[in-house]
Amino acid sequence: MLDIDQLLSVGTERVVKKTVTVEDTVGNSSLYLEQFLSTSACINMIVRMATEMVDGALPQGFISVGYHTEITHEEPTMMGAEVSYKVTLKEINGNRLIFDFEISDKNGIVCYGKHVRAIVNYPKLLEKAKERTGV
Repeated sequence: MLDIDQLLSVGTERVVKKTVTVEDTVGNSSLYLEQFLSTSACINMIVRMATEMVDGALPQGFISVGYHTEITHEEPTMMGAEVSYKVTLKEINGNRLIFDFEISDKNGIVCYGKHVRAIVNYPKLLEKAKERTGV
């Protein structure tokens, strides 16, 4: 059995600062919103950051997969603004890793939430997916 507590530490943080570009606005479904940071871009960056934080610490044959994400996007931020993404590993519960995150600009928090990843055996995951899809 994989002992995740030996590989990862609760409290580990990662921070990335980034300027909002047109790619960060793609995903907005309204022409009126195309200059704003999209919620989907926020989620994509948080997932990428958490994955990079975890997967490099895992032994060969294991990966993390997204399990659950909650996000509250409270404030607008426009293209050209600098935003800071912060992801913190808050809890390890069995094979589940619970992260808190927040995204802020110079005026404060833009959005926040929780992201959960599960540590899985990649060959077993692939086998299960093939069985499920009949491939």
